[in-house]
Amino acid sequence: MKQLDMEFVSSLGKVRHIKLKYVSEDLEPAAVKTAMTQLAGLKVFVKDDEELYAQPQAAKYIETINTPLFDDKAVKA
Repeated sequence: MKQLDMEFVSSLGKVRHIKLKYVSEDLEPAAVKTAMTQLAGLKVFVKDDEELYAQPQAAKYIETINTPLFDDKAVKA
């Protein structure tokens, strides 16, 4: 399963992330950047006078691969 990791810079210069699961895996980079810009423009995520997602910085897919080391569930008594 892939996640979309959208990276923003806050109004104080801190890096913030929004990670979405269950996203389409064929999104166009320009469409993602436009959506991130629109989200930042809403200015709805504010904490202590800091805009948490003030400016889009990057976006990427993250793929998690599970590698089991052991599985005691499979052992029958």
